Amino acid sequence: MSKRYLSSKDFPPYIFVPGENPHPKKSGGHMEGEGDPVASLIDPAHPENNDFLRYSLDLYNHGYFWESHVYFEALWNAHGRTGSISDFLKGMIKLGAAGVKINIDQKVSALGHFDRAKELFEIVIKSEGPEFLGFDLKTILSQIDSLDASSLKCFEVHPSWE
Repeated sequence: MSKRYLSSKDFPPYIFVPGENPHPKKSGGHMEGEGDPVASLIDPAHPENNDFLRYSLDLYNHGYFWESHVYFEALWNAHGRTGSISDFLKGMIKLGAAGVKINIDQKVSALGHFDRAKELFEIVIKSEGPEFLGFDLKTILSQIDSLDASSLKCFEVHPSWE
């Protein structure tokens, strides 16, 4: 099992897979009645101090792809959806979306999300360099490039500050 970055926060009771279990926000879902999460800004000098980012990574790396998408999106919204941090977060949102599509066997859609994530990470590399917020973006790009459509799966993403 993958390392936890915020072990004090429990995982949801199930991984949402469309068509297999209740949508988290609908009746019977594990987020029913909850508002959308609201994130605090990531300090670029100390991203490791942002518990919201840490939990988003935990969700993604442990297969909670829909849930990670929601949490990364809250961070993306907090950052105003523009700039390098937002582009990085949008890339992570796309990786989570790809995971959801893989779980429901929509490989073409998953590949589209991986392609868009790659474009976003490349934009960040052009403006910030290959190491950003403690993440090695070249490694993430390599992992995307090595994906095989016949056995498509998500990969874990780990920062250097782990």
